[in-house]
Amino acid sequence: MLYQFAKLIAVRAIKLFYRRVNIKNRRYLPENGPIIFTANHPNTMMDPLLIGFAAPRRLHFIAKSTLFKGGLGARFLNQLQLIPVYRRQDNPDEMDKNLDSFERCYQTLEAGKSILIFPEGISSAERSLNRIKTGAARIGLGAEARNDFSLNTVIVPVGINYSDLVRFRSDVYIRFGQPISLREYDQNYCDDPVETVHLVTQRIETALKKLTTTLNELDIGGIVEGLERIYKRELIMDLGLQIKDKNDDFSVTKGLIEAVEWFYEHQPERVENFKKLLSRYQHTLDRLNLKDEFLSPARRQVKLGRRIYAFMFLILGFPFYLLGLINNYLPYQIPRWYTNRFVTAPEWYAPVKLIAGALVFLLYYGLILTAVGLVFSNWIVTLIYAASLVPSGNFVLHYLRRAQGYRQHLLFISIFYKKRNLIYSAIDQRMTLIKYINEAKSEYLQWRKTRESNPDV
Repeated sequence: MLYQFAKLIAVRAIKLFYRRVNIKNRRYLPENGPIIFTANHPNTMMDPLLIGFAAPRRLHFIAKSTLFKGGLGARFLNQLQLIPVYRRQDNPDEMDKNLDSFERCYQTLEAGKSILIFPEGISSAERSLNRIKTGAARIGLGAEARNDFSLNTVIVPVGINYSDLVRFRSDVYIRFGQPISLREYDQNYCDDPVETVHLVTQRIETALKKLTTTLNELDIGGIVEGLERIYKRELIMDLGLQIKDKNDDFSVTKGLIEAVEWFYEHQPERVENFKKLLSRYQHTLDRLNLKDEFLSPARRQVKLGRRIYAFMFLILGFPFYLLGLINNYLPYQIPRWYTNRFVTAPEWYAPVKLIAGALVFLLYYGLILTAVGLVFSNWIVTLIYAASLVPSGNFVLHYLRRAQGYRQHLLFISIFYKKRNLIYSAIDQRMTLIKYINEAKSEYLQWRKTRESNPDV
């Protein structure tokens, strides 16, 4: 009962906090039988909520034991189907308690239920995949071994990718991978249990790398972000893909990462040269207070009709913007201020914003609806006003994005006449970057073609 109630709240919170949650390959999930979901873990509390939202199965969650301190809290978490795991870094004297935790996991799988494990063991906001621990493989293979490999347990890797880890109304992409059947490892486990655990763990790690846009080398993070900013849209169009298709977007990002990592390994001098060009270009943009998109050819080709439409939208939408601002400005800003002031770890920004926002918005909405009820003394008016609260808040965010874009357009026109030479310099630097990227792309694609025809190269 408590689990279902908590899930209803979590689903509603996710739909409010994120603009879109894109789910891919849900068809891979078996309708019946035990499943161990293994996922990357960049965003603490948000990750289990999102997988619980995306997976059509009731989940039992593996969680660190430090959350279970206190009798009342432990009972509450047990009702939410959390199973504690005792980590050496938390308290090495409690490691023997993992025997009970493993037993609960075995019984859960034997009942045909599902478990969620974050095999990195920690949550990290960095764009990397930490070393995968063996817990998921040990639990799955252990449950199968004590049931003569008759349970048909599968491990389903899950990749979670955020368009922005902390921003309200950003997007999330959840990708389920091909199930790893543990029944296939029956003989391997009989011959060498330890080696089989490591073999399955390696398969989990390989799958998670394919399902996420994580980096093997954090040093190239700035380069990948620069390429995504100035080149990804152009590359998607060159390849004949759809800009709004999130699967195409993911594939292109993965391709960019693989290419940069190849150059980082084989031609590091070209990577360093690109970093210098990119840094110089970004410095020029900062001097102009402009974004790259306003110098791209696609942006300069926007038709006059769309400019007029954007202007009319800003004029006609302004009253609705003011209404949304009155309804949502304070409850939006308070959690944001609190998070920026007191939260230091990026992986905690989103969950703290979500929890603080839920409390503040409920309180503020209650106060404002009480005021409306007292002023109009009409429950129909109060009900209509209540229905407008959330949509008006979403409209404010949409309006601000459009206003920012139009402001940048006017700023570009103003700067063009005041700092024409600097604009030309920025355009020239951008063209140099694009030329450099295209040359590198040709070289990389030629290497890929050679490798496919001759794998030994």
